[in-house]
Amino acid sequence: MSRPPLSEDLLRLLRELPDMDGELYLESTMRPLPETFRVNTLKLPEETIIGLLRERGWEVERLPWARHGYRAIRCEREDPGATLPHLLGLIYIQGPISMVPVEALDPRPGEKVLDVCAAPGSKSTQIAQLMENEGVLVANDASSERIKPLVSNLQRWGVLYCVVTLKDGRYFGKRMRETFDRTLCDVPCSSLGIVMKDWAAARDYSVSITERVRSLQLSLLLSAYDATVQGGMIVYSTCTIHPLENEWVVTELLRRREGARVLRFELEGLRTRKPLEEWKGMKFDPEVIKCFKCYPYDNGTEGFFVALIRKGEGG
Repeated sequence: MSRPPLSEDLLRLLRELPDMDGELYLESTMRPLPETFRVNTLKLPEETIIGLLRERGWEVERLPWARHGYRAIRCEREDPGATLPHLLGLIYIQGPISMVPVEALDPRPGEKVLDVCAAPGSKSTQIAQLMENEGVLVANDASSERIKPLVSNLQRWGVLYCVVTLKDGRYFGKRMRETFDRTLCDVPCSSLGIVMKDWAAARDYSVSITERVRSLQLSLLLSAYDATVQGGMIVYSTCTIHPLENEWVVTELLRRREGARVLRFELEGLRTRKPLEEWKGMKFDPEVIKCFKCYPYDNGTEGFFVALIRKGEGG
Protein backbone atom coordinates (compact mmCIF):
# COMPACT_ATOMS: atom_id res chain seq x y z
CA MET A 1 0.00 0.00 0.00
CA SER A 2 1.44 3.37 -1.01
CA ARG A 3 1.96 5.94 1.70
CA PRO A 4 -0.11 9.15 1.53
CA PRO A 5 1.84 12.40 1.32
CA LEU A 6 3.11 13.99 4.53
CA SER A 7 4.48 17.41 5.33
CA GLU A 8 8.10 18.47 4.95
CA ASP A 9 8.05 19.81 8.51
CA LEU A 10 7.14 16.36 9.85
CA LEU A 11 9.86 14.68 7.77
CA ARG A 12 12.35 17.20 9.13
CA LEU A 13 11.18 16.53 12.71
CA LEU A 14 11.63 12.77 12.26
CA ARG A 15 15.23 13.39 11.17
CA GLU A 16 15.91 15.76 14.07
CA LEU A 17 14.67 13.53 16.90
CA PRO A 18 17.72 11.62 18.17
CA ASP A 19 15.73 8.63 19.44
CA MET A 20 13.41 8.34 16.43
CA ASP A 21 13.50 5.68 13.73
CA GLY A 22 11.65 7.52 10.97
CA GLU A 23 10.99 4.45 8.83
CA LEU A 24 9.55 2.47 11.74
CA TYR A 25 7.40 5.47 12.66
CA LEU A 26 5.99 5.76 9.14
CA GLU A 27 5.40 2.00 8.91
CA SER A 28 3.56 1.98 12.24
CA THR A 29 1.28 4.83 11.22
CA MET A 30 0.10 2.80 8.22
CA ARG A 31 -1.21 0.01 10.44
CA PRO A 32 -4.60 0.19 12.21
CA LEU A 33 -4.69 0.30 15.99
CA PRO A 34 -5.67 -2.90 17.81
CA GLU A 35 -9.34 -3.13 18.82
CA THR A 36 -9.30 -2.29 22.51
CA PHE A 37 -12.01 -1.36 24.98
CA ARG A 38 -12.93 -0.98 28.65
CA VAL A 39 -15.76 -2.87 30.32
CA ASN A 40 -18.17 -0.91 32.50
CA THR A 41 -18.21 -2.20 36.06
CA LEU A 42 -20.60 0.63 37.00
CA LYS A 43 -23.36 -1.35 35.24
CA LEU A 44 -22.46 -5.02 35.53
CA PRO A 45 -19.68 -7.16 37.02
CA GLU A 46 -16.67 -7.41 34.73
CA GLU A 47 -16.93 -11.18 34.32
CA THR A 48 -20.60 -10.86 33.32
CA ILE A 49 -19.78 -8.42 30.51
CA ILE A 50 -16.89 -10.53 29.26
CA GLY A 51 -19.20 -13.56 29.29
CA LEU A 52 -21.74 -11.69 27.16
CA LEU A 53 -19.05 -10.75 24.65
CA ARG A 54 -17.83 -14.33 24.43
CA GLU A 55 -21.38 -15.46 23.77
CA ARG A 56 -21.32 -13.13 20.75
CA GLY A 57 -18.22 -14.93 19.49
CA TRP A 58 -15.62 -12.46 20.75
CA GLU A 59 -12.17 -13.63 21.79
CA VAL A 60 -10.58 -11.14 24.19
CA GLU A 61 -7.45 -10.74 26.29
CA ARG A 62 -6.83 -8.44 29.23
CA LEU A 63 -4.58 -5.38 28.92
CA PRO A 64 -2.09 -5.69 31.80
CA TRP A 65 -1.58 -1.92 32.19
CA ALA A 66 -5.25 -0.84 32.42
CA ARG A 67 -7.86 -1.93 34.92
CA HIS A 68 -10.94 -3.19 33.04
CA GLY A 69 -9.10 -2.85 29.71
CA TYR A 70 -9.21 -5.55 27.01
CA ARG A 71 -8.12 -6.26 23.49
CA ALA A 72 -10.57 -7.88 21.08
CA ILE A 73 -8.55 -10.53 19.24
CA ARG A 74 -11.60 -11.66 17.28
CA CYS A 75 -15.04 -10.02 17.01
CA GLU A 76 -16.83 -12.26 14.49
CA ARG A 77 -16.63 -9.47 11.89
CA GLU A 78 -18.50 -7.05 14.14
CA ASP A 79 -17.53 -3.41 14.44
CA PRO A 80 -17.21 -3.13 18.25
CA GLY A 81 -18.38 0.48 18.18
CA ALA A 82 -21.66 -0.47 16.47
CA THR A 83 -22.61 -3.36 18.75
CA LEU A 84 -25.37 -3.51 21.35
CA PRO A 85 -22.90 -3.82 24.27
CA HIS A 86 -21.34 -0.53 23.18
CA LEU A 87 -24.66 1.22 22.66
CA LEU A 88 -25.83 0.06 26.11
CA GLY A 89 -22.68 1.42 27.74
CA LEU A 90 -21.31 -1.98 28.72
CA ILE A 91 -18.06 -1.30 26.85
CA TYR A 92 -16.21 1.83 25.72
CA ILE A 93 -14.00 1.67 22.63
CA GLN A 94 -10.71 3.34 23.53
CA GLY A 95 -7.13 3.25 22.27
CA PRO A 96 -4.81 1.08 24.38
CA ILE A 97 -2.33 3.81 25.41
CA SER A 98 -5.13 6.35 25.77
CA MET A 99 -6.02 4.45 28.97
CA VAL A 100 -2.61 5.19 30.54
CA PRO A 101 -3.16 8.82 31.71
CA VAL A 102 -6.10 7.92 33.97
CA GLU A 103 -4.25 4.85 35.28
CA ALA A 104 -1.40 7.20 36.22
CA LEU A 105 -3.83 9.67 37.84
CA ASP A 106 -5.35 6.80 39.89
CA PRO A 107 -8.54 8.60 41.05
CA ARG A 108 -10.14 7.25 44.23
CA PRO A 109 -13.76 7.03 45.45
CA GLY A 110 -14.87 10.11 47.33
CA GLU A 111 -12.37 12.52 45.80
CA LYS A 112 -12.90 15.76 43.86
CA VAL A 113 -11.45 15.28 40.37
CA LEU A 114 -11.18 17.66 37.42
CA ASP A 115 -10.84 16.66 33.76
CA VAL A 116 -9.75 19.91 32.11
CA CYS A 117 -10.20 18.87 28.45
CA ALA A 118 -12.76 16.12 28.78
CA ALA A 119 -14.54 15.69 25.43
CA PRO A 120 -15.51 13.28 24.01
CA GLY A 121 -15.41 11.49 27.37
CA SER A 122 -13.21 8.41 27.13
CA LYS A 123 -11.03 9.50 30.04
CA SER A 124 -13.89 11.06 32.05
CA THR A 125 -15.82 7.78 31.94
CA GLN A 126 -12.65 5.97 32.97
CA ILE A 127 -12.16 8.38 35.89
CA ALA A 128 -15.78 7.94 37.04
CA GLN A 129 -15.42 4.18 36.89
CA LEU A 130 -12.30 4.16 39.08
CA MET A 131 -14.06 6.55 41.48
CA GLU A 132 -16.89 3.98 41.64
CA ASN A 133 -19.42 6.83 41.25
CA GLU A 134 -18.42 8.25 44.64
CA GLY A 135 -17.16 11.81 44.94
CA VAL A 136 -17.39 14.67 42.44
CA LEU A 137 -16.07 14.69 38.90
CA VAL A 138 -15.96 17.95 36.94
CA ALA A 139 -15.78 17.15 33.22
CA ASN A 140 -14.93 20.33 31.33
CA ASP A 141 -14.44 21.28 27.70
CA ALA A 142 -14.07 24.58 25.89
CA SER A 143 -16.10 23.56 22.82
CA SER A 144 -19.89 23.65 22.80
CA GLU A 145 -19.92 21.11 19.95
CA ARG A 146 -17.62 18.68 21.76
CA ILE A 147 -19.71 18.97 24.93
CA LYS A 148 -22.54 17.10 23.20
CA PRO A 149 -20.73 13.76 22.78
CA LEU A 150 -19.19 14.23 26.24
CA VAL A 151 -22.62 14.43 27.87
CA SER A 152 -23.91 11.55 25.77
CA ASN A 153 -21.01 9.28 26.72
CA LEU A 154 -21.24 10.12 30.41
CA GLN A 155 -24.95 9.31 30.38
CA ARG A 156 -24.44 6.11 28.42
CA TRP A 157 -21.76 5.03 30.87
CA GLY A 158 -24.04 5.62 33.85
CA VAL A 159 -21.92 8.31 35.50
CA LEU A 160 -23.38 9.96 38.60
CA TYR A 161 -22.10 12.93 40.63
CA CYS A 162 -20.57 14.56 37.57
CA VAL A 163 -20.72 18.25 36.71
CA VAL A 164 -20.21 19.09 33.03
CA THR A 165 -18.84 22.59 32.43
CA LEU A 166 -18.23 24.63 29.28
CA LYS A 167 -15.18 26.71 30.18
CA ASP A 168 -11.79 27.69 28.90
CA GLY A 169 -9.56 25.33 30.91
CA ARG A 170 -7.53 28.29 32.16
CA TYR A 171 -10.55 29.36 34.23
CA PHE A 172 -10.00 26.75 36.95
CA GLY A 173 -6.54 27.86 38.02
CA LYS A 174 -7.80 31.42 38.44
CA ARG A 175 -11.24 30.89 39.99
CA MET A 176 -11.01 27.47 41.68
CA ARG A 177 -7.51 27.43 43.13
CA GLU A 178 -6.57 24.42 45.29
CA THR A 179 -9.98 22.78 44.91
CA PHE A 180 -9.37 19.35 43.38
CA ASP A 181 -7.61 16.29 44.77
CA ARG A 182 -6.57 15.13 41.29
CA THR A 183 -6.61 16.82 37.90
CA LEU A 184 -6.26 15.38 34.42
CA CYS A 185 -4.81 17.72 31.79
CA ASP A 186 -4.99 15.79 28.50
CA VAL A 187 -4.36 18.69 26.18
CA PRO A 188 -4.98 19.51 22.51
CA CYS A 189 -1.82 18.74 20.55
CA SER A 190 -0.39 18.16 17.08
CA SER A 191 -1.58 14.50 17.25
CA LEU A 192 1.60 13.10 15.70
CA GLY A 193 1.30 9.99 17.85
CA ILE A 194 -2.08 8.99 16.42
CA VAL A 195 -1.54 9.57 12.71
CA MET A 196 -2.94 6.08 12.02
CA LYS A 197 -6.35 7.43 13.14
CA ASP A 198 -6.22 10.54 10.94
CA TRP A 199 -3.51 10.95 8.31
CA ALA A 200 -4.35 14.66 8.03
CA ALA A 201 -2.26 15.23 11.17
CA ALA A 202 0.83 14.10 9.21
CA ARG A 203 -0.16 15.64 5.89
CA ASP A 204 -0.95 19.08 7.31
CA TYR A 205 1.61 19.31 10.13
CA SER A 206 3.69 22.47 10.31
CA VAL A 207 6.08 23.93 12.90
CA SER A 208 3.56 26.74 13.46
CA ILE A 209 1.06 24.22 14.86
CA THR A 210 3.46 23.20 17.63
CA GLU A 211 4.46 26.80 18.30
CA ARG A 212 0.81 27.72 18.71
CA VAL A 213 -0.36 24.79 20.80
CA ARG A 214 2.58 24.58 23.21
CA SER A 215 1.67 27.97 24.69
CA LEU A 216 -1.90 26.76 25.20
CA GLN A 217 -0.66 23.46 26.61
CA LEU A 218 1.52 25.20 29.17
CA SER A 219 -1.24 27.59 30.24
CA LEU A 220 -3.66 24.67 30.66
CA LEU A 221 -1.13 22.70 32.71
CA LEU A 222 -0.41 25.72 34.94
CA SER A 223 -4.16 26.13 35.45
CA ALA A 224 -4.57 22.43 36.29
CA TYR A 225 -1.70 22.66 38.77
CA ASP A 226 -3.08 25.76 40.46
CA ALA A 227 -6.56 24.20 40.72
CA THR A 228 -5.17 21.18 42.60
CA VAL A 229 -4.72 21.01 46.38
CA GLN A 230 -1.26 20.78 47.94
CA GLY A 231 -0.26 17.15 47.98
CA GLY A 232 -2.64 16.46 45.11
CA MET A 233 -1.81 14.85 41.78
CA ILE A 234 -1.86 16.22 38.24
CA VAL A 235 -1.44 14.23 35.03
CA TYR A 236 -0.31 16.00 31.88
CA SER A 237 -0.66 13.99 28.67
CA THR A 238 -0.46 14.35 24.90
CA CYS A 239 -0.76 12.03 21.91
CA THR A 240 2.16 13.60 20.07
CA ILE A 241 5.88 12.93 19.64
CA HIS A 242 7.12 16.53 19.68
CA PRO A 243 9.53 17.52 22.51
CA LEU A 244 8.23 21.11 22.55
CA GLU A 245 4.76 19.80 23.42
CA ASN A 246 6.06 17.21 25.88
CA GLU A 247 9.43 17.63 27.62
CA TRP A 248 9.47 21.41 27.17
CA VAL A 249 5.99 21.94 28.67
CA VAL A 250 6.79 19.89 31.78
CA THR A 251 10.15 21.68 32.14
CA GLU A 252 8.40 25.05 32.03
CA LEU A 253 5.92 23.96 34.72
CA LEU A 254 8.79 22.88 36.97
CA ARG A 255 10.52 26.19 36.38
CA ARG A 256 7.42 28.27 37.18
CA ARG A 257 5.99 26.22 40.09
CA GLU A 258 8.60 25.58 42.77
CA GLY A 259 6.67 22.84 44.56
CA ALA A 260 6.04 20.66 41.49
CA ARG A 261 7.63 17.20 41.43
CA VAL A 262 7.44 14.55 38.71
CA LEU A 263 6.77 11.00 39.94
CA ARG A 264 7.46 7.68 38.24
CA PHE A 265 4.59 5.23 37.86
CA GLU A 266 4.62 1.55 37.03
CA LEU A 267 3.05 0.05 33.91
CA GLU A 268 3.03 -3.66 33.21
CA GLY A 269 3.40 -4.91 29.66
CA LEU A 270 4.36 -1.66 27.88
CA ARG A 271 7.64 -0.64 26.32
CA THR A 272 8.64 2.89 27.27
CA ARG A 273 11.54 5.09 26.27
CA LYS A 274 13.53 7.68 28.17
CA PRO A 275 12.35 11.24 27.52
CA LEU A 276 14.92 13.57 26.00
CA GLU A 277 17.29 15.44 28.31
CA GLU A 278 18.06 18.02 25.64
CA TRP A 279 17.09 18.84 22.08
CA LYS A 280 18.37 21.40 19.56
CA GLY A 281 20.32 23.29 22.23
CA MET A 282 17.50 23.24 24.81
CA LYS A 283 18.16 21.46 28.10
CA PHE A 284 15.13 19.96 29.83
CA ASP A 285 14.68 19.59 33.58
CA PRO A 286 16.24 16.32 34.87
CA GLU A 287 12.86 15.44 36.45
CA VAL A 288 11.42 14.98 32.96
CA ILE A 289 13.15 11.60 32.55
CA LYS A 290 10.59 10.19 35.03
CA CYS A 291 7.76 10.73 32.52
CA PHE A 292 6.20 7.99 30.41
CA LYS A 293 6.95 8.20 26.71
CA CYS A 294 6.40 5.86 23.79
CA TYR A 295 6.40 6.14 20.01
CA PRO A 296 3.79 4.31 17.89
CA TYR A 297 6.20 1.54 16.90
CA ASP A 298 7.24 0.78 20.51
CA ASN A 299 4.03 -1.13 21.26
CA GLY A 300 2.15 -1.22 17.95
CA THR A 301 -0.23 1.35 19.43
CA GLU A 302 -0.47 5.13 19.76
CA GLY A 303 2.43 7.39 20.63
CA PHE A 304 1.90 9.10 23.98
CA PHE A 305 3.60 11.25 26.60
CA VAL A 306 2.37 11.21 30.21
CA ALA A 307 3.69 13.12 33.23
CA LEU A 308 2.51 12.40 36.78
CA ILE A 309 3.09 15.48 38.91
CA ARG A 310 2.65 16.00 42.66
CA LYS A 311 1.85 19.47 43.93
CA GLY A 312 4.02 20.33 46.90
CA GLU A 313 4.56 23.38 49.07
CA GLY A 314 5.71 26.52 47.35
CA GLY A 315 2.92 26.71 44.79
